[in-house]
Amino acid sequence: MTTTAHSRLFRVKTVSGVETFMRILHDTTDGYQILITSRSDGRERTSEDYISRALVDSCLRTGYLTEVKEEIFAGAR
Repeated sequence: MTTTAHSRLFRVKTVSGVETFMRILHDTTDGYQILITSRSDGRERTSEDYISRALVDSCLRTGYLTEVKEEIFAGAR
């Protein structure tokens, strides 16, 4: 299984009052190791997970994920 470094940032469509971003940390032949950062009420939570390529592609097609620039993530703090 090949793993390469990868750093793309996406905004996740969420409920009002919660801002969530997904960063791709590494990609493999089957999917991505990701970091999820959620912010609400002045608090920030992070978690690391794995997501399949097919699911990311589907989320991009439906608008659930939107690629953003790093400045948008930093400005959301």
